[in-house]
Amino acid sequence: MSQTKILLSLALAASSFGAGAAYSQTSTTAPTVRFHATLGDIDVVLTPGVAPLTVANFLNYVSKGAYVNSIFHRSVPGFIIQGGGYQLQNHAPVATPQSPAVKNEFNVTNARGTIAMAKLGTDPNSATNQWFFNLANNGANLDKQNGGFTVFGRVANSGGLAVMDKIAALPVYNYGSPFDQLPLNNLKGTRQDANFVLVTSIVQLPYVTPAGIESGATFASTNTNGIAPGEVLTLFGTAIGPSQLATLTLDGNGVVTNSLGGTRVLFDGTPAPLLYTSGSQIGVVAPQNLAGKSTVEVIVEYLNVQTAGMQFPVVPANPGIFTLNTSGSGDGAIIRPDGTIINTANPAQPGDILTLYGEGYGSAAPVLADGTIVGSTLPVPAGAVTLLIDGQSVDTTYAGGAPALIQGVLQINFQVPALTPGSHQIQVQVSGRTSPFGVTLQTK
Repeated sequence: MSQTKILLSLALAASSFGAGAAYSQTSTTAPTVRFHATLGDIDVVLTPGVAPLTVANFLNYVSKGAYVNSIFHRSVPGFIIQGGGYQLQNHAPVATPQSPAVKNEFNVTNARGTIAMAKLGTDPNSATNQWFFNLANNGANLDKQNGGFTVFGRVANSGGLAVMDKIAALPVYNYGSPFDQLPLNNLKGTRQDANFVLVTSIVQLPYVTPAGIESGATFASTNTNGIAPGEVLTLFGTAIGPSQLATLTLDGNGVVTNSLGGTRVLFDGTPAPLLYTSGSQIGVVAPQNLAGKSTVEVIVEYLNVQTAGMQFPVVPANPGIFTLNTSGSGDGAIIRPDGTIINTANPAQPGDILTLYGEGYGSAAPVLADGTIVGSTLPVPAGAVTLLIDGQSVDTTYAGGAPALIQGVLQINFQVPALTPGSHQIQVQVSGRTSPFGVTLQTK
């Protein structure tokens, strides 16, 4: 089969049959950013749920690089440390260009470890690019003046709080407004570049929650169902890939690559083949070497920055049937030999020979390399595969890896038994585990 046909077949498996077509730019998690500062990193969990305009404004500055080599220009011990307004250029702090001011969104108290927007003293809606960290519980003061100061995030961990306090402990010098409370590090004589406390960059961290990893066919959560070897999975998160959707590629050997658009997904350190990646969603096929394990740690890596490890149980199989509407329920991905799709408008009839597509059949023999396009060597699932229609077992002529598609996609060939016209529930059972109820076969 030509590479073009292989790619088209893979696109069909990943898009029409569930994974790619479910693609959405909607994130399921709060964005987290890392302040790379000269005295250490500060991770901040942003809160778009309470300050959406402010978070968007802040991330806009981040994306433009406005905070690269910016300085903490104000420190008031026991109160706040402030930055974002000036960048170190040619040995001197220079004002960073400002975007239009953002509307005030005061909703959360200025507690210790929160980050809030600075603004003019006479205008509650004047915040632009400057922010500050609250060193103490400043709600009694800052919540009650100038419309309240908008909190838009919080320091994520004790390590970040320690760096915040370390900056606040530095000596403060008066170089005239706006640098009359300037924290400097190791100042000896004349001020040098190295004395400024810099934010060398702010980067958005990739983040995936356990609830954000689901079956690529059924969208059942792996948090409860576990992960099977070779299972097609959909991952949801924040900053886990490029802003524009990137679809799978083949390497020189015709194998689906395990690095795409700067993204990798690691299962106990093994990079897995990627069907697509974006900033908020990834399609991936779990590696075969999960077989025999009881648990697996999953890490998403984007541009060499990794999420925290997430532990999931490993199960022998997690069968699921792809659906035409990519929702995990409704008419299944079932076709005739000529490629026509079975649906309400084009139902099957008893005696028809059909092919069904699913995934999650677990380990198989022979073991094919991850990302392999199935050819003449067909992987047969280690566990028994049973096709059920309305709860009754149906004979199959083939059940295993789908030829011309990526290892992990299940193909089942069967003949439609004598059924009454209408909608029938169809399920797959592998190694004693049954695909979810709700997928249908239409007959006439």
